[in-house]
Amino acid sequence: MNERFYSTLGLTMRAGKLSFGYDTVKGAVQEGKVFLLLTASDLSEKSGKEVRYLSERHDIPLLPLPKTQAEIRGIIGKLTGILAVTDKGLAQSLLKAAGNP
Repeated sequence: MNERFYSTLGLTMRAGKLSFGYDTVKGAVQEGKVFLLLTASDLSEKSGKEVRYLSERHDIPLLPLPKTQAEIRGIIGKLTGILAVTDKGLAQSLLKAAGNP
């Protein structure tokens, strides 16, 4: 991940297009509002499995981040290990910045 990716992630948070926390993310996924799922590197195995299930079941791209929850807090201001991007254009920008088409 490069600086462009993390600045776009911060912009996504400021724009109000980022959900975080498993319950909130799960609700947004079930409502069809999520275009990209992100996880912290230190996410528990159980939570990681649940997020992978949501990703596969709802055909949503999942991007594991090389940052810990504490490092993510430094970027978005929230301590969380599960994030969901709720804007299609921002999700595409994040995937492109991460090197995924």
